[in-house]
Amino acid sequence: MADQKKARILIVEDERHIARFLEFVLQKEGFAVDVALDGRVAENKIRAESYAAILLDLGLPDLSGMELLALIRSHPSEPRPVVVVLTAKSSGDVLHQVLEAGADAYCPKPVAPSTLLKKLRELNVNREVSSGEQASSQ
Repeated sequence: MADQKKARILIVEDERHIARFLEFVLQKEGFAVDVALDGRVAENKIRAESYAAILLDLGLPDLSGMELLALIRSHPSEPRPVVVVLTAKSSGDVLHQVLEAGADAYCPKPVAPSTLLKKLRELNVNREVSSGEQASSQ
């Protein structure tokens, strides 16, 4: 049986209190969590680390969420991270745009912890990954 390692999730959110709240919820649920408060920091983290999932706000300083989503999807990482867009923008056009750009799911803000965790489970983001899976993604 392969060694188990916590799945890593990146929270990309410029509102510090929201980022810290999501970090607390996900850590309590058993995930390893990194936080980026702007798009450039997130870009650097994505290039340096393998993530099971990325929670992505659209309204970011330095690099927009849509620009970052395009970078994530053009980055040749395996396995491909699940991207869940979290945004207060709720028009159907925005939903269509983020899904067309490669997001796996969309959750309107404010998002309840139970809703977010349910969405991650639906997208098969598990708390643990085998070390073999992690190593093959780096």
